[in-house]
Amino acid sequence: MNRRAVPFGLLVLSLVALLVSLMPAPSMKNRFDFDAAIIDGKKSAQSPRFIHVQISYPRWIRLNENGWVVVKIGLEDFEGHNLQGWQARLEMNGVVISPQGESRQKAIAGKETVFRWNIRPYKSTAGRGTFWLYQVRENEPNHNPANLVLAHPFEIRIWNGWGEAGWIILRMVSGVGVVASLVWLWGTRTGKSGLGERMR
Repeated sequence: MNRRAVPFGLLVLSLVALLVSLMPAPSMKNRFDFDAAIIDGKKSAQSPRFIHVQISYPRWIRLNENGWVVVKIGLEDFEGHNLQGWQARLEMNGVVISPQGESRQKAIAGKETVFRWNIRPYKSTAGRGTFWLYQVRENEPNHNPANLVLAHPFEIRIWNGWGEAGWIILRMVSGVGVVASLVWLWGTRTGKSGLGERMR
């Protein structure tokens, strides 16, 4: 058997383990529109307008590590309507969410309204959540000016129950494996070079 096969195999396995432990999750993006008539209840067939929503979140997240959920809301024009802003809330079981509770942002025509939440799962069975969006209107006759517009369910896969310590140990072991295999490969290379010199 080639003397370099074992350390080379160790190097490959260590690099793969290190990549898995550090690799960022790909982002999922859900884009959809809904009729802007929901703002005032009046629908125009001549010039329909839409509210654009994009929800971004990681496809998966490691247990006890941080991720982000980002929501962007765009409305080109709402002149003549009493829309003041948006109110949003993120709910997920088994996940620490920051900021917690309701968040409000002012609606500005021609500019996106952006909501961001940091999430940190502490249960391996977590992952399912719901994004709630409300419109905030001025001069409402009742005492609850925020009206529900959207409830969007989503799911993020949680990677196993090793916890933060488990991922740290995997990174340390794989890092040691990379260094050891490189030293091993260098030793076999220099050993062959020395043997060749002695045979001359």
